[in-house]
Amino acid sequence: MSVYGAILAGGTGSRMTNHSIPKQFIELKNKPIIIRTIERMLSSNCFDKLFIAIHTDYTEYLKDLLKENNIPDNKIYITNGGKERIDSIRNVMKAIKDNGAEYNDVIITHDAVRPFISKRIIEDSIKAVNEFGACVAVVPAVDTMYVLDNNEYISSFPDRKTLFNGQAPDSFKFGILDDALNKLTEEEAKIITGTVQICAAKGYKIKTIKGDYTNIKITTENDLSIAEGILRELETNESLCINK
Repeated sequence: MSVYGAILAGGTGSRMTNHSIPKQFIELKNKPIIIRTIERMLSSNCFDKLFIAIHTDYTEYLKDLLKENNIPDNKIYITNGGKERIDSIRNVMKAIKDNGAEYNDVIITHDAVRPFISKRIIEDSIKAVNEFGACVAVVPAVDTMYVLDNNEYISSFPDRKTLFNGQAPDSFKFGILDDALNKLTEEEAKIITGTVQICAAKGYKIKTIKGDYTNIKITTENDLSIAEGILRELETNESLCINK
């Protein structure tokens, strides 16, 4: 069984008003977010190969970043990202299939702007995929949730015990995701915002695993500030462990 990582980084826009480059290339303490994500995934030693779907305008830029940060390219494969997330997923799936993927191999898809994925989450994902076929990392919702009537007035109060925030990675047996992608209708493809929705739309049950509140997605300036705090804490903890 092989384990493939798939980092989806095809976007070119940015909600970061103070930056002119895509958010995955913004620096988090002097290092691009996407490089931190790649390093984190490689350091888990869980992946046979890591595929990155990137917009063609930034392919060479990413290659330069990999060299500058001394990331070995023997496990890294760069493929074209698509206009929409679903297109990037299809492109990276084709690249992995061309690389010889088999039905029971594991594919772990992750956001380029979630640089704090832990080895525990990756290992739990692999275990869950082998047992259940598909899984996603989640954390319990902490805020009170409302259902609005016509997006204006509160109409009901869902039980927070049943509500969870979806994170990434989304992980699957390669054959399950491939089958679901092939069966996806054009209408369904238009509303897909997450990889796990592809399999859910085709009737596959999705197991959940415990995520982590530090496994944030960096999309705004506020997220970037939070990420800087998380990074400081992680580096402090690592330093304390080394000096014990």
